[in-house]
Amino acid sequence: MPTQPRWTFRSASRLITRLEIGVGAVLLLTIFILMFVQAAQRHLPMDSLAWTGEVSRFSLAWLTFLMAGVLVTERGHITLEVLDTVPNQHVVRGVQAFALLVVAATAGLLVHEAWSLVETQGILRSPVLGLPMSWVYAPLLVGMVSTVIRSVISAVDIALHGPVLPEISDENDLQVSPS
Repeated sequence: MPTQPRWTFRSASRLITRLEIGVGAVLLLTIFILMFVQAAQRHLPMDSLAWTGEVSRFSLAWLTFLMAGVLVTERGHITLEVLDTVPNQHVVRGVQAFALLVVAATAGLLVHEAWSLVETQGILRSPVLGLPMSWVYAPLLVGMVSTVIRSVISAVDIALHGPVLPEISDENDLQVSPS
């Protein structure tokens, strides 16, 4: 009797998603704490910590780009679901797959630009911390590569297994309760 491999694509995907969400949570917490420190510095008689603003800005950029792939996988990106209600599922399948391929192409162009920045900006340093700017741009590159991979996988999944339909509640949200 053949045994199933313990390490499957889905389990690897879930692990990577958890890792990305964990990094995103740390970045969000970093932004929150450092913004609080910046606000406190304005009202307390202490020297300002100049690096807090720089780390906050970098964390926001990293959070934005690193979480883009997770949003594609979890269907958290802003989408227009106007055509998702069309009765012909082949049309819905085609539209959803095409939209994900457009996302993948756009992220692919951003990968190209991020790679260019990582290669060329290493000589520049951040103003306060003195980090090479190529290090600052590397998480953007990682996030966009993740977005490309996840978008292509989602497009293929929809093309092979059908569209992902929005959940529609049975209750009408516009009902007026009798008074």
